[in-house]
Amino acid sequence: MNILDRGANAVAVLAALSKSQAMIEFDLSGNILTANESFCRALGYELTEIVGKHHSMFVEPAYASSAEYKAFWTKLSAGKFDQQQYKRLGKGGREVWIEASYNPVFRRGKPVKVIKIATDITAQKQKSAEHAGKIDALSRAQGDHRIHAGRRNPDRERQFPDRAWLFACRNPGQTSFDVL
Repeated sequence: MNILDRGANAVAVLAALSKSQAMIEFDLSGNILTANESFCRALGYELTEIVGKHHSMFVEPAYASSAEYKAFWTKLSAGKFDQQQYKRLGKGGREVWIEASYNPVFRRGKPVKVIKIATDITAQKQKSAEHAGKIDALSRAQGDHRIHAGRRNPDRERQFPDRAWLFACRNPGQTSFDVL
């Protein structure tokens, strides 16, 4: 038996998902058809403010006009799904991060619309950025710009190419420092 059998079972499954997931539906061009309360709350909009508008209202203008964004919608309209973490813009330009999948919906073997099912991960992303900032600050405070967790850090090497660094990363019993 398929979890989404026709009829009442499919409606019940979607209702259950809608309670915990942000969901929004688009036509194949990216125009918003409808969204649930969880989606509207996550992005700070009322449903009436977004229905009929284009998905591009949720992305940076430079990305909305890019070939990559056009390819994204071409892929979806061809019936291929896309799943990852996405940076989106909420009402007032507020940064919102979601873990989501954009899923084409098929009728008679052809895609007819796209439904996005998402979870707001903004708080986790902010906490992760905060931790990364603290680690970076500690690394700078220790004067360790090329070694991170015992490994070379090519990003730092590109950032500070004109400096030679001494490191206190040595083996037990070693009395000198290595210059990289």
